[in-house]
Amino acid sequence: MLSVTIDTAVFAPPAVGSGEDEVHSFVAALLEWRDAMTDGRLDVYTSVHAPEILGNSDLYPIRPRLKELLRQAAVFEYDANTVAVLAETILNRSAKIEDVLGISDVLVDDITINPDCFASHDPASLRDAAQRCAAVISLAGRYINEPSLRCHAIAIRATDVGSAVRVRGIILEIAHTRDDLAGLPIAPAYFEASTLVCSSFHRLLMTLDEEGILRWAKTGMHVATAIKVGLYKKFASSGDLLPWENLPAFEIGHEFLASLQTHHVGAGSGLAERLFRAILETICRENLGATHALRKGGGGNDPQRMRGKDAAWRRDVDHEYHLHYWECANGAVELAVVVVHNDFSIPG
Repeated sequence: MLSVTIDTAVFAPPAVGSGEDEVHSFVAALLEWRDAMTDGRLDVYTSVHAPEILGNSDLYPIRPRLKELLRQAAVFEYDANTVAVLAETILNRSAKIEDVLGISDVLVDDITINPDCFASHDPASLRDAAQRCAAVISLAGRYINEPSLRCHAIAIRATDVGSAVRVRGIILEIAHTRDDLAGLPIAPAYFEASTLVCSSFHRLLMTLDEEGILRWAKTGMHVATAIKVGLYKKFASSGDLLPWENLPAFEIGHEFLASLQTHHVGAGSGLAERLFRAILETICRENLGATHALRKGGGGNDPQRMRGKDAAWRRDVDHEYHLHYWECANGAVELAVVVVHNDFSIPG
């Protein structure tokens, strides 16, 4: 569910004569997204126009420029062919964001990007391509009801960047195959929308709004993604950064999403924030004073409810709501259901 669209400028080699640090940054960005795409951490998209824009800017194919660039910058750990294959692998294997969104093109006048992370793109064709891509993605994020877009960012070649950018402009023309874009403001009206940008997988995760993803969740995968992002940020903020694949194990029960919808967790009541805190504490085995064994009967000495070797538990979210979950024999937590105060049920 996590995804990025790689800015076309990421594939453009620095100018011949650039320093060693700039060359390393160029290669590091390509390696970052190739590795994330290969190991399945996220989906990687590029623009369908990227090869044409790079070619017209005399930046593709990149082998001739790379050979001289690496020599002049005294970078010997990479050769031109290896780096070229790296870029070509991403361009050839990635899905195209225009196809995924069903928005093939947009012509925007008087566009502004704030902060303008594309201002230094050279030549101008790379800047124009980046602005167009930002317009497409930000429009989709605002006008298409798709939770996955809340886990998406434009990947740029920068140092330790993760933020939201505001996009404003006048839509002169838009070509799309969707049936849910009727509300788009067309010239002479301005549109305003936003999109995330990031420079690495880490910065993508640190920039995402995990509680917002939970509110908009339509599937169990959306819920799981929100929780994993929250876990990652929790450990990172405490100085104990864990790799994405090494986060604590948890599972989403088959009725958990339905219980979120039943109790309107997506509404702006603050329940999402309180529930999210309870979920993270449950998975991390924290604040155990707020947990109680879920028993077979109403007596304090009644046996705990079991599912084979899995034990049923109840955690207080607030005075009204509670989280029921299974402590599984395999060490994972299974989030079963959110209930009101007098409900002691738990799906098996």
